[in-house]
This record gives sequence, C-alpha cells and structure tokens, in this order.
Amino acid sequence: MVVISSLPPPEDGIKLEQPCTRVFMNDKELGKGVVYIAESRLSWVDSSTGRGFSLEYPHISIHAVSRDLQTYPHQCLYLMVDTNIDFSEPSDSNNVDEGENEEEDEITEIRFVPDDHQVLDAMFAAMNDCQALHPDPNDSLSPEEDFDEEGEYEDDDDDEFVDANGDFTTKNGDHVKMEVEGQFDDAEEAESGFVDQD
Repeated sequence: MVVISSLPPPEDGIKLEQPCTRVFMNDKELGKGVVYIAESRLSWVDSSTGRGFSLEYPHISIHAVSRDLQTYPHQCLYLMVDTNIDFSEPSDSNNVDEGENEEEDEITEIRFVPDDHQVLDAMFAAMNDCQALHPDPNDSLSPEEDFDEEGEYEDDDDDEFVDANGDFTTKNGDHVKMEVEGQFDDAEEAESGFVDQD
C-alpha cells in the first residue's frame, strides 16, 4: 500500500539521499523533493509541502534507469509498483464497474527525475543493494527444486528435460543426443580449405 501523506524521512540505513528530484506517478507530477533510498524502504518527500510516500521493496516489481528520451522526455529512475495508486477524488456514486476497473490496472509507474541525471547510476546501484535485502518469497527456488526425482533437470519454460548425461528428452518422449566431443573439430579445416580427403 502506498499512502501520500506527511511523513518523516527514514533515519536508519540510508544508502542514498538525492535532493532536487521530481517525481511522476503515471502521468501526474507530484513535485520536487528528496528521494531516500534506505535499506528498509524507498521514500520521497516534497521539499515545499513535507508530503511524500514510502514504498516497501517487495512491492517494487521493476526498477531501471531510463535514458531513452523518445520513450519519456526525461532521464529517470523508473519503477513499476504492483499496486494501483489513484489520485482522483473519491466519488459518492456506486458504480458497478468499479471492481472490474480495479482488476485491470494493478500497477503504477513511478519516475524519479533528479536535476543532476549523472546520479542515476548511483540511484540504481543503491536500489539494487536495498532490494536484494528483501527477496520476493515467490522467486526463491533452491537449486534442488530445478531437478525431478530422477535427478534430471527440468526447465518449466520448455518442453524438454536434460538428463545427467546432457541429453535432451522432450515431453513427448523423443530422445535427442547432444553433440559429441570433437564433432566439429574439422570444421575450421574445411573452411580454410585444408581438409584431409581419405
């Protein structure tokens, strides 16, 4: 959950504090303030109003540096958050489609645009360090979980299994032999024209 309110900046574990940073949520500019990249959370506080927000790292799906001015008119630290943040005034009308709209857009795009775009790499590095402290529990697979009962590697994205010998077996049972060592040793000789013809 993200709440825009008056809040103090984090006090502990601050990896990077970047003043003079504008924030855009989706297409709305919130103002210029200070971004705090701390071990516990990412926060931004508007310099003129004292209002801001904090994000917990598990809710940040993606973070990246964007320098493509064709995509967005400012170089920025781009974040995709796994919740929909709505800044519109709450309506008193009961709309049946309200629940359907909620399910459609469950993400918010946030762009941090510092006046000094040279700090973007440092901001990204600090984000990497802090986000690594909060791994997604759904993404944590141990190496043992990639193997089935027979010790064969299973890749869920493909329809193939790789056994201990390095041979592929497709889900339909076809066995595909991997290349044999030395199979292509004479390929370079053939390309250079020096193939020994017996």
